[in-house]
Amino acid sequence: MTSNAPARVRFEQGLNFLRSGYLFASRIRDKAGVAPDSDTPVKLRMLGRPAVLVRGEEGVRLFYDGDRMKRNGAMPIFIRNPLFGPGAVHNLDGKAHETRKTVLVDLAYNDEHVERFKELVAEELETMLGKWATGSGNVFDDTAVAYGRAAFRWAELPLSDREMEAQARRMSRLVDAFGQPSRNAIAWVDRFRLDRWATRLIRDVRSGRTQAPADSVLARMANLHDENGELVDDRTAGVDLQNLTRPTVAVGRFAAFAAAALVEHPEWVERIRAASVAAGGGLIDIPEAVAFAHEVRRTYPFVPMLPALATTDTEIKGCPIKKGQRVLLDILGTNTAPTEWKDAGAFEPERFLGVEDAEEITSFIPQGGGDVLEGHRCPGEKIAMTALSAAVVALCRPQVSISGEIEDVAFPWTKMLTRPSTGVRVNVS
Repeated sequence: MTSNAPARVRFEQGLNFLRSGYLFASRIRDKAGVAPDSDTPVKLRMLGRPAVLVRGEEGVRLFYDGDRMKRNGAMPIFIRNPLFGPGAVHNLDGKAHETRKTVLVDLAYNDEHVERFKELVAEELETMLGKWATGSGNVFDDTAVAYGRAAFRWAELPLSDREMEAQARRMSRLVDAFGQPSRNAIAWVDRFRLDRWATRLIRDVRSGRTQAPADSVLARMANLHDENGELVDDRTAGVDLQNLTRPTVAVGRFAAFAAAALVEHPEWVERIRAASVAAGGGLIDIPEAVAFAHEVRRTYPFVPMLPALATTDTEIKGCPIKKGQRVLLDILGTNTAPTEWKDAGAFEPERFLGVEDAEEITSFIPQGGGDVLEGHRCPGEKIAMTALSAAVVALCRPQVSISGEIEDVAFPWTKMLTRPSTGVRVNVS
């Protein structure tokens, strides 16, 4: 494609997106005649408006450029609100976003707070293994509960064991409904119940009925202020409290994919197990497990695309973008683009061994890209990686047997959000 002839697909593509799922971007690029080894942008129509589909390093830099792109209004409300909640930081821009995001970063990205989470998630995963030893389970559901319990304890929420499990399962169900119109009503019900629960937690702290440690996540969220120095309302504070805990629960989906990947790459089971034994048998900070977890996040599907709106006329690779036009960042396509990765289609965790900070790789965006402090990158990536890599080590324990049946390792690429239907079954001997 030449710079004066942008690739283009005509007609509305909204229904095609729902039908194609994670294959949408590759099919659009193929339909537009874009070569697989090219990051040429594609013009299309989505939800009745012109849009541009981008991928690769240049696409990431454009998408996370706060001077040219904004989030407010980019994602349809019927998708945004059930998942993130009304008033969530994800939909803010400029000073409003910076003010609220700074608090979330200070809590979730701070190394001291991450270290505390490491201890808690290791405890919860050991408990999960103990429960599996008395019966059986599946990775998706059981890690979601373990992750949720660790996140709630980390946030110092005053919850009983029963309530922690109930809210973790509700959060997992909410994420599971993302992108599925048939389950949208269920998602709204779960959103209503989670908002009511979190709002009550905030209100109880603000009223003095609940005493929260001064530097706890719960206390900091109860004291959340906006860019004007005003205390945000109870519900909005409760929404962002969830946005510090729910993404950890969502990592259960990657844990299920990791289990499937261990079945398909059994040589890594032995390698990770040996590394853990050499390190004392713990679940945390095993480099081989971290590399394996990164490669799972790179190659397995989670969020297919993210939208933004152009705030000014601009261009990418000769493709003009008008102010107000929607820009779609191909997440999976960027993570697996042959222009960005050597042997992009191969599952090779070695590519991450020795990498000190994977967030510095511009084209590695399983949980978003850009700068975590100044942009829209998820501040919970360190916590997510801690949770996922610890589960990888746990699944490599010699007493754990992961099912290799087809329904445990296969999943549909046209369904969002996808995962093995069984959650990946396990037994512990």
